[in-house]
Amino acid sequence: MLRRLTIVSLMVGLFSTGLLAAEKDYEPAKKPGLTLKKSDLSVIEKATKKNFKGLTTKEKELLLKYLKDYAGAAKHEKKSGSMKDKKMKDPVKPKNPTKMMKKVSKK
Repeated sequence: MLRRLTIVSLMVGLFSTGLLAAEKDYEPAKKPGLTLKKSDLSVIEKATKKNFKGLTTKEKELLLKYLKDYAGAAKHEKKSGSMKDKKMKDPVKPKNPTKMMKKVSKK
């Protein structure tokens, strides 16, 4: 009995901490802003059949618009807002010392 109780409590503990960790790392999915029409679906079908070759610029712009809308609505990782992460990603480059030095005139 004690063995079953410990096993069940461990499983519940692991499951609940896994859920809490997953909620903090990802933003939930949203409903996409665009609604695809029949003509939009035909453009997507044409692009997939031709492997995205031979499309007009207007069709390419439509596909990009759909993809951006979907990417914004899909579940994705949260952006880290801590200063430590930003400092590590964008280090400050030192200035060139030769440009900082004054030119000495020879007299």
